[in-house]
Amino acid sequence: MAKKHIAVIGATGQIGTPLTKGLLSLGHDVTIITRAHNVQKDAKLMAFAILGAKIEECADMHDADAMANLLQGVDTLVASVPGSKSIIQQSEPIWLEAALQAGVKRFVPTEFGVHTQAIEMGDGEVFDHKKRFHDLLLNSDIGWTLFYNGGIFDYFLPNLRFFRKITTFGNLELPIYTHDIEDIGYLAAMAVTDERTINKCVQVDYNALPQNEMLALLKQKWPDYPFEYEHFSSEYITKMKESSGDDITAKKGAETDKERWGINYAIYVINKLVAFTDQTLRTTDLYPDYVCKRPEDALSNAAFVFEK
Repeated sequence: MAKKHIAVIGATGQIGTPLTKGLLSLGHDVTIITRAHNVQKDAKLMAFAILGAKIEECADMHDADAMANLLQGVDTLVASVPGSKSIIQQSEPIWLEAALQAGVKRFVPTEFGVHTQAIEMGDGEVFDHKKRFHDLLLNSDIGWTLFYNGGIFDYFLPNLRFFRKITTFGNLELPIYTHDIEDIGYLAAMAVTDERTINKCVQVDYNALPQNEMLALLKQKWPDYPFEYEHFSSEYITKMKESSGDDITAKKGAETDKERWGINYAIYVINKLVAFTDQTLRTTDLYPDYVCKRPEDALSNAAFVFEK
């Protein structure tokens, strides 16, 4: 792939960290745009700078002119930040305006999860916000790539990192496509710099394992461990999607309860964590020789299963 100049917002985040590592390892020029210093971010930013990234501070990331100035000469802008309501409704339109002003060729919005283009309005509040922004993006004069990585091991095997109990949801027989975060970051780095993916959705689709098979593997690998289990039915998920409010009660993440249950509904009830529309390219087709870490291996790894 030809060398490109990529700007990343959210380079120190969960997806942004391996994505930025991947871009640098592939030899691309990387500009990291960050709002301000803090101790946790500074260590990661320093490590990226040592690897060759350029660090640019923007005190007001809602200043389109200031952002456009930092985006001069950039080929692609990637927003690898959590898809909160404020980011989608307030920040991304400004970043898109700045990218257009600077002549950026491609915009990659915050997706990195459920295949938003494959679901309908009303299927989940957070996806409704994203679909409205997609209308703005797809009708602008800029190229785009929507990257969908499916699940992340930490959340989907099954929820070993962020729940006290082994927690399952909805239809246990639905195939759950889930991948290691480092694989997701590297595949994202390849996809957002690939000319074949301009004006396309990209779906990561290497690993598929239903929740009931995950549970069977867990019991097989650790037969003597007294795991506790909890299951939320499809009926309960659907009810909570409709009745929850704007409180934030989850242990991990900043989604409101209504948004969180809408995400669970899309994944575990209507099976849209991974989907394939006419505009969707499969990573197994784009990168057939890429070898991902397997969920079976993670569930056999004591450090993954037992260390939080």
